[in-house]
Amino acid sequence: MPQLHRRSLVAAVCGALVLAGCAVPGQPAPAGVAAELDGVQLTNSEVTALSDAWLEDIGAPADRRQVITLEMMREPLLAATDQIDLEYTRSQSRQQAEALLELQGVTTEPSEEMVDAVEGALMIAAFTVLPADTSVIQSVAEQVEADATTNARTGSFSTDAFMESLVVTAEKAAAAAQQGQPAWFLEFNDVVGLTEPDASWIVSE
Repeated sequence: MPQLHRRSLVAAVCGALVLAGCAVPGQPAPAGVAAELDGVQLTNSEVTALSDAWLEDIGAPADRRQVITLEMMREPLLAATDQIDLEYTRSQSRQQAEALLELQGVTTEPSEEMVDAVEGALMIAAFTVLPADTSVIQSVAEQVEADATTNARTGSFSTDAFMESLVVTAEKAAAAAQQGQPAWFLEFNDVVGLTEPDASWIVSE
């Protein structure tokens, strides 16, 4: 990432964060489960709920593969915040979600799915722009690739695919931040770390 872009994004992500003060690896995930990591299943219905949150609550549509990528990376990144000296609490993402709803004139509390969506994008933003390089987020992605199980509809998680996609989305985020968009980090909902799924699956949700 160009140094100018990185400097502007470091300042922007700091501003966003300050706003608030077991399956066997290599085996397919069970029917109805999009992915499984460290014994935690991400079901197809949860993917749908997250997709709805991106579309209806946030207003930044994310497709199924993008949603799954964000959700597969979210918890591992949360567990690795000490590696980039990041002090983070979920209340920061909740307040970001509340601010997004307020901009739309909505006074209801954000759903947990909306907070999860915001948190996933914010974590990827933080791990991309706060450290001097992307070695930590790449290491986390490698661990996800090694440990995650998915089904044929989901496709396999690939570190190479994730990092290639991250380069593109980081440039989009940099452009949004330079334009003064307060929710620039939501551009990271475009990142995809999944290979193309097997076209032979037949499934209905």
